Amino acid sequence: MPDDAGGSVPEIEAIRAFAETSPAAVAVLAGPSHRVLYLNPAFGAICVEDPESLLCRPAAEAIPELAVGGFLATLDRVRTSGQPYRATARSLPVGRPGRVFDAEVSAIRGRDGTLCGVLVQLRDVTEAEARLHRAEAAAAVLDAVFEHAPVGLAVAAEPESRSIRVSRHGLGMAGREPAELLAGLVSHRPAGWGIFHRDGETPARPEELPLVRALHQGEAVSRQHWVLRGEDGTARRVQCTAAPVRDGAGRIAGGLLAWGEPWDPGERPLPPIDARYRALVETGALAVWTTTADGSLISIGGWASLTGQSPAEVIGWGWLDAIHPEDRPLVHDRWSRAVASGRVYEAEYRLRGPRGECRWTAARAAPLRDGDGAIREWLGVNMDIDDRKQAERALRESEARFRILAEAMPHLVWQTDAAGEPDYVNGRWSEVTGHDLAGLRGGGWLAVLHPEDRSALAAAWAKVLAVGGDLDADARILTRDGRYRWHRVKAAPVRSPAGAIRHWVGTCTDVDQSHSAEAQLREALAARELLAREADHRIKNSLQLVAALLRLQAGRVTEPAAREALEAATARVQAVAEAHRALQLSPDFRSIRLSDMLRELATGAAAQHPAADIRIDAEDGLTLDAERAIPLALILSELVTNALRHAYPGGAAGPVYVAARLEAGAILAEVRDAGSGVPAGATVSLGETVVRSLAKQIGAVIVSEQSPGGGTRVTLRLALESDTPG
Repeated sequence: MPDDAGGSVPEIEAIRAFAETSPAAVAVLAGPSHRVLYLNPAFGAICVEDPESLLCRPAAEAIPELAVGGFLATLDRVRTSGQPYRATARSLPVGRPGRVFDAEVSAIRGRDGTLCGVLVQLRDVTEAEARLHRAEAAAAVLDAVFEHAPVGLAVAAEPESRSIRVSRHGLGMAGREPAELLAGLVSHRPAGWGIFHRDGETPARPEELPLVRALHQGEAVSRQHWVLRGEDGTARRVQCTAAPVRDGAGRIAGGLLAWGEPWDPGERPLPPIDARYRALVETGALAVWTTTADGSLISIGGWASLTGQSPAEVIGWGWLDAIHPEDRPLVHDRWSRAVASGRVYEAEYRLRGPRGECRWTAARAAPLRDGDGAIREWLGVNMDIDDRKQAERALRESEARFRILAEAMPHLVWQTDAAGEPDYVNGRWSEVTGHDLAGLRGGGWLAVLHPEDRSALAAAWAKVLAVGGDLDADARILTRDGRYRWHRVKAAPVRSPAGAIRHWVGTCTDVDQSHSAEAQLREALAARELLAREADHRIKNSLQLVAALLRLQAGRVTEPAAREALEAATARVQAVAEAHRALQLSPDFRSIRLSDMLRELATGAAAQHPAADIRIDAEDGLTLDAERAIPLALILSELVTNALRHAYPGGAAGPVYVAARLEAGAILAEVRDAGSGVPAGATVSLGETVVRSLAKQIGAVIVSEQSPGGGTRVTLRLALESDTPG
C-alpha cells in the first residue's frame, strides 16, 4: 500500500529481534490507516488472535476495539508529530474486559528519515494495579484503626530502624515520650519518665520490653503488667501485649504492641475489651470474639445484643444455634475448614435476633500465633450487613423484573457494564439480528451496523461513556435476512446511590418505515420543487413572449397615447417576468433575494430605455416572500418608468437609483432621481392606480418627497414578515 507509507516503511527485523521474546505486547503500524506490519506473540495473546491473520490489515479492521476507545487518534498524533505518548494504568478496549495497561507509543522513521509508522508497546499491569488497590485499602483500614481504636497501639515497621507509629488513643493515654519508651524506641530515660516492672520498683531494661522481645526474639508477649512512673511520683499502670509480624517467608518484618488502660489497685484482671470499646461494639451491632486453637468459643462481646443468647449458651459450639438453619451447615463447614487449615475464616449468614427476627451478618476471623508459629487462639468479628443484603436482594428483584420486561418488549434491549462492554441482550435481539451476546463483546457489535453508520455511532457511544450522558442516535442494523433496517438507538446510565455508573441500559427501536416515509417525502418535495421551478420558468418565458409582442405592437402604433399605453403594459408584463426570473435564482423557491430582483428589473428597464442609467443597491441576504415580492417588483417598475420619463426633461440623461435595505425591523425600498423631479400629476392615472392598489395588497406604506438637492424620492416601507394569512 504505497499510499499508506509514502514509499517508506519501518525496519521490522530490528524490532522483531527484541520483541519476539518480550513480555510486553508489541505492534508496528504503518501509514495513515495504521496498517499492521508486525505483532509479537504477546500482542496476539491479548487479542486472542493469530498475529499472522491480522497482518497487512488496517488497525481499525484488524483490531476494531482501538477505534471504539479513541486510541487511533492517539496513534495519529504520534505518527504525524513524532512526539511519543506514554500512559500508565490506562484502560484500553483490547483483550479481556477490565484490564489496564501501561502504554507507550513511539514514532518510527523509514530509511529516508520520514515518519512512516508507530511502535506500540503495551504492558499488562492489571494484577499490579489490583495489588496496589488492595494495599491502599489495607493502608486505609490501618489508618482508621490507628485513628479510632480505643486502645494504645504501636507498630514497628522495620526491626532495625525501629520506625514506630503510635495510635491517637495511645498518644492521648500515655503521651509521646512514655509511648516511645514503652515501645523501646529510646534506650535512654526521657526527661521525667521511667518504666518499671509490675512491682513499680524494679527498673525495666530495654531488652525486657515486650515489643523489643517480639522484634528481636520473635516472642509473643501476652498481657504483661508494667508501670510508667513520672518524677513527680505519678504512676500509670498498663497491660501490654506484643507480637512479631512476619513476611511471607516467615522472617520478622516488624512488630505490634498494644496496651490498655490502668487497672484498679486490687490488680483484678482487665477484661479483654475495655468498656469504651465494648460500647462501640454494641452500638455498632458488632460482635468481637475469641476461640481456642481448636475453634471452641472462649469469650464474645456484643453477641447477646445480636442474638439474645446468654454466655452459657454460646460457649463451645453453642453459638451455632443462633444461626439460621439453612445457613448453619455452610458456617459449620467453613469454620471447621478454617480451624483445620489455619487460614482466615470468612462467611456471611443470617443470625436469629432476640425477638426471633433474622438479620444478615458477615463474620471474619484470623488466627493468633505464638513465637513458633503455632495457633494460640482465634480472634473474630461479626458485622451487621442486613441493610446491604436487603439492598442486594432488591437489586436482584429489580434486575429480574427488568429481564422479564425486556424479554416481553418488541424492541431490541441490551445492557452493558460501566465500561460499555455488553453483558445482556434480550431474545428479540438474537431473533432479529441472529447474533448472540458473545458475538457482541470486544467491539463485535460494530459488525451489526451498516458500514456507513459505524464510525458515527462508535464516536457517539465513546462520548457518552466518557461524560456519562444519554445516547440517542439513528443507525442501520443488519437483520438475520441480510437487510439493513433503520433503528433508533437510545441508552442511559444506571447509577448507584453515590452517583457512580453501575451499568448502561439501551434499546433499539425499528424506525425503518418512518425513515422510508421521510425519504419518500423528501423525494416528493424535491420533485414538487423541480416541477414548480419548471412551471415558473415557463411562466417567465410566456410573459417575456407577451412583452415582446406588446413591444412589437407598440412600435407599429402611431397614435402617442396608444403607444404610451402599450409601452406601459409592456413594462408591467416585463416586470412580472423579471420577478419570476429572480424567483428562479432563489435557493428555497419560497423567497426572492431582493438584490437579484433589482438586478433583473434594471436589466428589463434598460431594454425598454437603452440610454437609461439605473443604479441598484441592496443588502446581501435580504429576502422577501414570493407572494409580496412580485407585486413589489411591479411597483418599483412603475416608479422607475415614471422617473425615466419625467425626471430628466428634454431628453437629458441622468441616474435613477433603486435600493432596498433593512431598517428598524422593516424592509425599505426606494426609487429616487437626481433630476428636476417628477412633476405633480405626471403619473398617468392607471400607473398611479396600479401602484396604490399593489401597495395596499402587500401592506406597504408609500411616502413621496422632494429631495433637498433636487429630484424625487419615493419610499415603500413593508414588514419583514407577511401578516397576510397564507
